[in-house]
Amino acid sequence: MSAAPAHVRWLRWSLHVDEASDGRPLCLSLANTRHWRNSAAPKELLNGYADILDWAVAKGIYSRREADALAAEANAHPHVANAELRRTIELREAIARVFGALAHGEAVREGDSAIIVESFDEAMRLMTLRVVDGRLVPGIPQGREGLELPRWQAAFSALGLYGSPAVARVKQCADDRGCGWLFVDTTRNASRMFCFSNECGNRARQAKYRERMRRAG
Repeated sequence: MSAAPAHVRWLRWSLHVDEASDGRPLCLSLANTRHWRNSAAPKELLNGYADILDWAVAKGIYSRREADALAAEANAHPHVANAELRRTIELREAIARVFGALAHGEAVREGDSAIIVESFDEAMRLMTLRVVDGRLVPGIPQGREGLELPRWQAAFSALGLYGSPAVARVKQCADDRGCGWLFVDTTRNASRMFCFSNECGNRARQAKYRERMRRAG
């Protein structure tokens, strides 16, 4: 009798990472730091490591004081900061491709999944678990968190979303100009098509209205 493949022996367990995201996972927020990604002229928001810190403060990863301290570290070690910027953008683009594919019912490329897992594995080498309010909560020991933390947390978010029921509701803005914004559709009947109702959604409604008026003569 031949032995079962190694991965089969672990199928009795299934691990889930639950993110308190209010329907806005951190990974998709990172993916959306490239505006109009499917258009002819995308707008890049992460042009330096300082931009990653600003994003991290906005998402509650760091306080402003913590971000300022890390900015000083990044300025003292520009090669390290620039390397981390490149890796964060690499992760961001892998996240965008993975969830863009899932949103359109397409296959996920193995290489993109590997990029996410690589950052996740880095964090796991330092990860500790503690009980908070009856839940196991991951963390990095104090003093071990460096410039990589935003990337690590985005990787955690991506794997958490990938393995959750919410992944079936990931969509990409249907705006025909190439918005490319990724979001989780939390509407009751899963009818949301656009990133924001008052932006791409409003433009689409106006376009449909003008078309109806044109056909009506």
